[in-house]
Amino acid sequence: MSYSQALRSIITTPSLLSSKKHLFLLSHMRANTSLMGHLLGSHKHINGYYEMHIGYYSVKSLMRQKILYSQEHSLKKNSVYMFDKVLHNEHHISECIQNHPKSHFLISIRAPEFTIPSIVSLYQKLNPGHELTNPEFAAAYYCERLDLLAEIASVKNFNYLYFDADAIKSKPTLTLQKISQFLELTPPLSTKYEKMHNTGREKAGDSSSSLLKGEIIQSGLIPIQVPYAESQYFKDCQSTYNKVRILLDSKAQQSVLL
Repeated sequence: MSYSQALRSIITTPSLLSSKKHLFLLSHMRANTSLMGHLLGSHKHINGYYEMHIGYYSVKSLMRQKILYSQEHSLKKNSVYMFDKVLHNEHHISECIQNHPKSHFLISIRAPEFTIPSIVSLYQKLNPGHELTNPEFAAAYYCERLDLLAEIASVKNFNYLYFDADAIKSKPTLTLQKISQFLELTPPLSTKYEKMHNTGREKAGDSSSSLLKGEIIQSGLIPIQVPYAESQYFKDCQSTYNKVRILLDSKAQQSVLL
């Protein structure tokens, strides 16, 4: 985005100059992030619900986020937060953004026995030629992403709330209560959410029919047997998950665990 484009956006949308807090969900693909984004984005004080696919390098990036979002949506009156979820290592989060006084972070990961099959299934449906249809490549993405989340969480004076990704379905009331308190949201987050412009659309997050229901369908975890459970790459996923989950929980200001 050029300087002139940014200036034009500010002139046509003066509300962009209003101060906002910035809420980030740091996670990985297939970790219930579309559901979480809808729950957050349905709150009257939060703008945004989907992944914007941008990096955050400096304070300028926060303004860029507002400008890009406002090109497609109107900012809610009296809103407090701009929301984005970051699921890929190529979308950088700098330390200055991590420690910025207006930045607020949620971190969430999901166990590999649920995540890897879901990634493979997604890409088999959307892009059969993609390398992530191969569980070994999906496992590599997963481990690399978790390793970076561990690095991010280890930055000095970095505050965040950690929650197990499946807690939003198995413990929805507690999870939303903790997040609402952490973000000082009034009223608190609801288990019901709005259907947005991109809800259920392919290549716009979760395109399954469950997201169209408009509310959390509470459910427990059903064990999954994967055919590559004895492979070294899947064992590496399990080891990485266990190690990183312990670290994320230990360094978090608050946690919601299964």
